[in-house]
Amino acid sequence: MGSRVHWRIFGLILLCCVLGFRLYAGGSGLNTVVIINQASSNSCELGNYYCQQRQVPPQNVLYINWMGGNTLWTSNDLQTSLVTPLLNMLASRQLTNQIQYVVLSMDIPFQTSDGPIVNGTTSALFYGLRLGDGSDPFGTTNSYAASEAIFSQDMPVGPTGFSFLTTMITGNSLAQAEQLVNQGVSADGTFPQPPVILAKSSDSYRNLRYLYFDNAIFNVDLLDVSGILRTNMDLVSWPHGCLGFETGLADFSVPQVGFISGALADSLTSFGGIIFGSNDQTNLLAFINGGAAGSYGTVSEPENDTQKFPNPQVYFYQARGFNAAESYYQSLNVPYLGLTVAEPLSAPFARTGSGQWNTNYANGVLSGTTNLFVQFNAHDNSHPLQQVDLFVDGVYFSTLTNLAPASGNQLTTTLNGFPITYTVPANSTLSTIAAGLAARINAVTNATQVKAIAYGDRIQLESIATNPAAVPFYVDDNTPQNTPGLSYSVNYLPASFPPQMMPGPPNKNGAFTMQVGIPSTQTYYILASTNLVNWQPIYTNSLPGLLNFTDPGSTNYPSRFYRISWTVANQPPQLSPPVKVGSAAVQMQVSSVAGQPCAIQVTTDLIHWVSIFTNQLGGATNFVDTGIMNSSGRFYRAFLAGLPPPAFSVLNMASNLTLIRVDSAALPYTVGVSTNAGQWQMLETNFAFGQIQTTAASAGGSGGSGSSLSTFLSAAQPAFMTSQARGMQGYEFISNVPPVNAWIQFAFTKTNGQSVVVAVTNQWGTNSIALAGQLFNAINANPALQGSDGVVADDCVYDAGAVSFNLYARTPGYQAAAIQVQPRGYAVIMSTPQGTLTENLSDLEPRNHLYVTAGTSHLALTFPLATTKLTDGYHTLTAVAYEGSNVRTETQASVPVQIQNTALSATMTLLDLANSAPSKGLYHIQVTANTNNVSLITLYSTGGALGTATNVSSAVFPVAGTNLWAGLHPFYAIVRTSSGLTYRTQTQSVTLAP
Repeated sequence: MGSRVHWRIFGLILLCCVLGFRLYAGGSGLNTVVIINQASSNSCELGNYYCQQRQVPPQNVLYINWMGGNTLWTSNDLQTSLVTPLLNMLASRQLTNQIQYVVLSMDIPFQTSDGPIVNGTTSALFYGLRLGDGSDPFGTTNSYAASEAIFSQDMPVGPTGFSFLTTMITGNSLAQAEQLVNQGVSADGTFPQPPVILAKSSDSYRNLRYLYFDNAIFNVDLLDVSGILRTNMDLVSWPHGCLGFETGLADFSVPQVGFISGALADSLTSFGGIIFGSNDQTNLLAFINGGAAGSYGTVSEPENDTQKFPNPQVYFYQARGFNAAESYYQSLNVPYLGLTVAEPLSAPFARTGSGQWNTNYANGVLSGTTNLFVQFNAHDNSHPLQQVDLFVDGVYFSTLTNLAPASGNQLTTTLNGFPITYTVPANSTLSTIAAGLAARINAVTNATQVKAIAYGDRIQLESIATNPAAVPFYVDDNTPQNTPGLSYSVNYLPASFPPQMMPGPPNKNGAFTMQVGIPSTQTYYILASTNLVNWQPIYTNSLPGLLNFTDPGSTNYPSRFYRISWTVANQPPQLSPPVKVGSAAVQMQVSSVAGQPCAIQVTTDLIHWVSIFTNQLGGATNFVDTGIMNSSGRFYRAFLAGLPPPAFSVLNMASNLTLIRVDSAALPYTVGVSTNAGQWQMLETNFAFGQIQTTAASAGGSGGSGSSLSTFLSAAQPAFMTSQARGMQGYEFISNVPPVNAWIQFAFTKTNGQSVVVAVTNQWGTNSIALAGQLFNAINANPALQGSDGVVADDCVYDAGAVSFNLYARTPGYQAAAIQVQPRGYAVIMSTPQGTLTENLSDLEPRNHLYVTAGTSHLALTFPLATTKLTDGYHTLTAVAYEGSNVRTETQASVPVQIQNTALSATMTLLDLANSAPSKGLYHIQVTANTNNVSLITLYSTGGALGTATNVSSAVFPVAGTNLWAGLHPFYAIVRTSSGLTYRTQTQSVTLAP
């Protein structure tokens, strides 16, 4: 019977059952489809290059044949030329539930028209075409935005029934597009140190995202793995490159080495997404050509709507470990007009673990049911591994283990010592646990002064206390409440109490860190040495409490040692002889150790002493006594002054738990318990007064009702971080013509009680916009508002019919924002907020994060593999372990094996195809089976099946290089007999030259 070779592309035959699974992956070539325009050699070569760099399996490549240019196609073109073939390909190759990422390999239209409405092609594949005119049944909002969720569990709501994290890889040339790939791939897990730059440009119509800068900076600072700097500049550059850049400009230039690997950068402007064709604005390819691994721009007029552009939170998601595609789409509330150009899997802060198979398996022959062993180790204990999936030749085969959160596990956080416990219910996810624990925290906000907001597997904690020093602190005691003589005490630490030094982990730059507990207001010196003989003071501190110390110079030495010295405590104060000042007063100087409070007392009989002056800060100060007029003789003395101990109360929470609540402490203190009022046992020493300390713990088995511990809770920082944002409030003035002598004034009450009034008067009959401009200038010119407790006016914008500006506190943090503002005068103010500068209240409140994870730090698995479910022949087994957070970073381990359960075998011979063969050549591959009982031979390579031969035991397949183009291509064949036996040949890979 003659050989019949058919040249057509059809679905890859899969010989394993994949029904009934759902893959939750953090992102790799296994989960990615690359769409190549076969009509473009550049698209083919770039797609092949990307597949090689990201190890995309050959069956994950889809060829389309689009001849219509690379700028615009209609929604019908998109559907018929891309969407329908893509969905059919996923179904026929049984990849529907495996694929989450789609990469469009250049020379594919970047915008899609639906009548007069134009969408970005990548956004259309993400959540469908949107009209944006109010008629959309699902609106235009992206429900995945800000979710911090596993994408496959929280896909955006839309009309399509599918959703893919879609990006385009392109450039002005093939070389630039390949550079984009390199910049993404090379960044993985590098934890780069150059900062992200958030630039508030001078373009007031495009710099609008500055309102969101502080939130992203705060969150990234809590992670402490990277840094963000905010600037006021129009120059899009940074010395030695940066990790990201957000600006708002229509026209700009980017230096060719402006960015390091993994960088994401974009500009808020109308047509940044018009990457080819006529455009009078700088498009996003300027960032790509400057070295960024991803960028974003709109392809149609978005107006100045910040929701249609990436929120600066994109850099927080990236710092958490999410990849570029996840980070961008989580930061976009309304992306339908947008084009995302990026290497989607780039993850500079991914924490990949390690894994390996038993070394005896490599190239081994397996048959029947065989027990196999694979093991994984997490990157660290805070990022456990939860699930392991097995892939065979790049296709999902089975889940080997999934350590879901165990019912009955207990998660406990303490907020300033107040314990809050949450028991994990059955069938929980990380997100439902975070939401449940957040609700539990919010139920006791009155006690803790903390509110909680859940974002996926993260809980954001915010302090709502107006005075941090007044936040209560709790100490627990398990002494039975009916113990005779039970009593408690709270006392400030004496100045003689030794400071505490607690070394911490190196910071993100590798510098030494430690926490130092400072007991009093005396002067303490941190000294460093490299030989334990010569000591050099490197830091001086006189503020009591918990000091987070970093020694940036430690990286210059192979080893360095530290100690603390301080001034001698309890030195008696010195009082100078009184000197008469005028006719009715005397002056004297009292001196004590700096930071050591002292007082002056007076008497007329040397028996009854009255305190008349206290110097709480210590040091030298002059005091004038004006009370000598009616006294025949007065005597003075100085003594060390102490503060009254903090107030405390005892709360009986349960029969076996007592909480001692401490309020309004001014210095570090100890909490003690006694049963005889004579012998005291210290329960707690609190150096971190005025801060909200945070702990997190997990229990299972004996600690909770769960049989095993698989759920964990961790805190980003041991204490709430103080905000570096400045309080802000916006004001807007409408345009009209106020009468002559009409006036506007802003009355300020500063935090020290001082009143300052700034007023302007319409003396020349100008309009209200000019009058508002005068007020803006007058505020900034007022000397009483230029100190650290003052305000500054900024962001003055003149628009048609109105003028607006913002007032900012000059010092960061919530307390500096408490300055009161009272607008008064002629009714030209459209928006007249009264009160404090707290429009950005959430950015001002001290903050911390809690993270919920599941799994274990070490996974060792022995599992049975029924090899009869696979074809005989050569296979690659890939075990994939997923991080037990919503980031889901993958750790892979692969091993080549041979399966032989029957006598069937076959060989594949590359007759004239060798490495570096020209891609324009015609080549031949022969496949020969060891039996004549063959019904079908299929040759596979990039994109699926290349051809078939029926009813022959040996066939020669012609391979046209122009069907594949330049790049690395794997070749293998599958032989099927008439009795249903199958065999897969060994894969041979060849690189075709351009």
